[in-house]
Amino acid sequence: MSAAKFSDELPQDRAGRSQFRYPTWQKPLQEVLNQPDLEKLHEKVHAAETAIFLRLQEISLLPGSQDELEALQKACEVLFRIQTQRLKWTTNFGGSSCKQ
Repeated sequence: MSAAKFSDELPQDRAGRSQFRYPTWQKPLQEVLNQPDLEKLHEKVHAAETAIFLRLQEISLLPGSQDELEALQKACEVLFRIQTQRLKWTTNFGGSSCKQ
């Protein structure tokens, strides 16, 4: 699956630009989606996973954070597909490293 297919999963404005409702972790995720160089992609994936993990820790017990938690889950699914499809990481461990 191409990076364009993955980026289709981020919210976009009418001009097709990504909108960041949760920029602390969506910006690093967008950098993953826009990175064509597989060598650099590893670093970008790690940065996005870290941002997602830290945000999950921040909001896991906050009331009213269900929308963001659902968006974080989708982001984890996108990262997992990038890891397995573009980076060819093994899937024998049962899931993404950022599963809730």
